Amino acid sequence: MSSSANQSPMTVAERLSHIAYQDAVPPTARIAVIDIGSNSVRLVIYGKNGAYPAPLFDERSNCRLGAGLDETGMLASDRIAVALETLARFAAIIRAMKVDSCYPVATAAVRRAGNGDEFRRPAEIILGQPIQVLSQQEEATHVARGLTLNVPEASGLVADLGGGSIEIVALKKGEIRHSVSLNYGHLSNADEAEIIAAFTQIGWIKSFAAKQLFGVGGSFRALGLAFIGREDYPLPVLHGLKISSEMAMTLCDDFIQPDSALDGVPMARQRTMPMAAKIIRALVDIAAVRRVVVSGTSIRDGVVAINELNETQRADFLVAISQEIAGAGGRFVGVSDALKQFLQPLTIGRKPGFARLLDVACNLADMCWHEHSDMRGDLAARRVLGLPVNCMTHKERIWLAMVLYHRYVGLKQNKPHPEEMDSLLRAKRRGEALTVGLALRFALIFSAGTCESLKNIRLECQPDVMQLHIDPSVRGLFDSHCQRRFVDFAASANCSTEVIYD
Repeated sequence: MSSSANQSPMTVAERLSHIAYQDAVPPTARIAVIDIGSNSVRLVIYGKNGAYPAPLFDERSNCRLGAGLDETGMLASDRIAVALETLARFAAIIRAMKVDSCYPVATAAVRRAGNGDEFRRPAEIILGQPIQVLSQQEEATHVARGLTLNVPEASGLVADLGGGSIEIVALKKGEIRHSVSLNYGHLSNADEAEIIAAFTQIGWIKSFAAKQLFGVGGSFRALGLAFIGREDYPLPVLHGLKISSEMAMTLCDDFIQPDSALDGVPMARQRTMPMAAKIIRALVDIAAVRRVVVSGTSIRDGVVAINELNETQRADFLVAISQEIAGAGGRFVGVSDALKQFLQPLTIGRKPGFARLLDVACNLADMCWHEHSDMRGDLAARRVLGLPVNCMTHKERIWLAMVLYHRYVGLKQNKPHPEEMDSLLRAKRRGEALTVGLALRFALIFSAGTCESLKNIRLECQPDVMQLHIDPSVRGLFDSHCQRRFVDFAASANCSTEVIYD
């Protein structure tokens, strides 16, 4: 017998000391995008160990590389120095994180400047690789792909307002119909009449008859922040924020006034916001859109989509992300799929969008299961509201937050919850969220969150009656408490109950 057989078992502490901890996202799954714009230089490092490239690191430096470009046609030497210093830091971070692939791209400032190579050549030495200077057409395409990666069926105009240019794209159900890039940005000093004339000459901006304008870039985000602050909007998430064209025009009118306090606009944007407002106002007016939708997407999303993702991976990101959350944080394998199968009858007679959100809710159903029982509903709802993704609307966030809240809390009235949950949704949609939350609560408590027990019950929705079919093998799980939860679930859908033992 070996000597090791006589050794006493390791303690928990000793076993933990033997674990070789690994990075959650391995180096071979890390990609970096460096976006060298007229106003800022930005590094985003993504983890790509699933279908969704999740940001691991995001840093921006306002280098103002394109400052004064309109007057001189050249990049200022001091601005070049600041941008190169920033790139040196970014290069060090990329090396430290052992990034697998890096995509540096430059836009209007480097493209337009007569001395662009004075920046590009030393920048490429610092990074150890070429920088892709995007053409106007390429830049517009990247902007559009960044949006449709997260909003695949987007229709309307997309405008990416940067420091030195604005890219405008017309989309119909995710397909590019028209695009143009014009040398007007928030660092420009052009007269508003000149901007209006330039937009008017692009006939399709008006004739496309878009209902909405997706605003990309820091100026549109600043517009959104001002709207949230002034209107006391309930959900402080910029992506997906909808502002009526009338309100957008009112905000822009105020920003342009010489004595404007620029309330709500971040300090870093206040100097350039009047110019940005002139451009936004002209575009909204000429395009005659009904609303401005603030987008959290960017050219960087387009770079990732074009270089890293195949057609399968460009599927519904919200579903993909929720599946990854289920796989990483769920208690038991296969439960989310079993929940979908059990709750599928709820989709009968409803729009496809409901079925999609129901699938997502089933994937998220175990989110925060490990938190304190008094706080799970509140924390799960807040997690949904704060998911760092650009693939769901504000109403979808709140709907899913309500579902997760009621999945843990049920009908209790004395539990904490996010105030945002009480906003934006109509009564019908709130009722749907309550029903799905109570359905998940019943199913997961009945089955103790395990897959096999869920497979032995079946739901059938008759007019005004909710039937529950229970296999005899799990009859013992259906106690009086589970029966009450089933009744609550059915009542929320205005149904009576019938239990059938098959």
